[in-house]
Amino acid sequence: MKIFSWRRTRAIFFKEFKHIWRDPFTLMMALMLPLAIVLILGSSIEFNIKSIDMEYFDADKTSASRKLVETFGSSDYFKPYDIANPDDIYDDIVAGRARVGLVVHPGFEKDIMSGGALVQVLVDGTESSTMSSVSNYLNTINQNAYFKIWDVPVNMTQQNPQYKVRYLFNPELNSRWFAVPGLSAVIIALVAIMLTTLTICREWERGSMEMLLSTPATRLDIIVGKVAPYAVLSFVGFVLVFIIARIVFGVPFVGAYWQLIFGTWLFILGYLAIGLLISVSTKRQEVAIQYAAIIGLLPTVILSGFVFPIEYMSRGYRIVSSIFPARFYMDITRDQFLKGSLFFDIWWLYAVLAVQALVILVLSVFRFKRSLE
Repeated sequence: MKIFSWRRTRAIFFKEFKHIWRDPFTLMMALMLPLAIVLILGSSIEFNIKSIDMEYFDADKTSASRKLVETFGSSDYFKPYDIANPDDIYDDIVAGRARVGLVVHPGFEKDIMSGGALVQVLVDGTESSTMSSVSNYLNTINQNAYFKIWDVPVNMTQQNPQYKVRYLFNPELNSRWFAVPGLSAVIIALVAIMLTTLTICREWERGSMEMLLSTPATRLDIIVGKVAPYAVLSFVGFVLVFIIARIVFGVPFVGAYWQLIFGTWLFILGYLAIGLLISVSTKRQEVAIQYAAIIGLLPTVILSGFVFPIEYMSRGYRIVSSIFPARFYMDITRDQFLKGSLFFDIWWLYAVLAVQALVILVLSVFRFKRSLE
């Protein structure tokens, strides 16, 4: 008997597809969940913090101090509002009513006209994102306030070097352009690993897997026939994310479609293999869900570079992140959306995804054989 037969595999494939079509939960997981995730997260994720609540107390009450506060308000980064007592700033930051406090001491105008002045800025240090954003914004606001107080043009020539920064690939620093392409990795991982794990474990619990194994179909026929429908559903989820990214969020795509599709299929195969390995190792849905969350979903979000840059992680975490396919697919999808590198420039990313998918699939087949002894 042949080790692999397209006819037997095709029969199992269509049988599995009929089960999926009759299962509303599976269809909702495969089609509706990707739409919900990309719309909710794509609309809510914002790395550029704006409209920070800022309290200020102006003890100087001069033209210079008013111009300083106006500079903060006109930046769109802060929402300043005055208070009557500077001692309230600390209590309001503790209570969460403000994130930043500004105190202008008496004699500010006199000091700045004589060569320098100090302004106290209190920042909520419990939120590192706010703290880093305020630090970055202060440099620009400080310069603009200086020009406004002295009533000189902002573009006035100075002896110090003037830098003209041009942001490549994302000139507006739009957070959605960065986040939405990365969501495809999270969605594919969720759909592929969860559906494969739960469905095959359900087959073991109901005893239908043993009945299928008693047929002339080989183990390889069963694996390919059972997994292939979920590969198609995972790819459909990716297509939905791609359409929403382009139409709803306006994310540009400058790369090659075949490169993105090729990398997506390699990534799908890798996570389907992970789901298969979990299912044949546990054979119970409750245990499989826990393994799927710990092994598949958490590393996809935390160790893939979706939120935290890989290069800023410690050496140990960078090594651990290289085990998971999401680490490399995240680079491919963001590159093809925004940068458009040629295949020969990033070929090694595809090679790593292919090797990972092959290794995990071989382990799954090996474990599938052992579980039947």
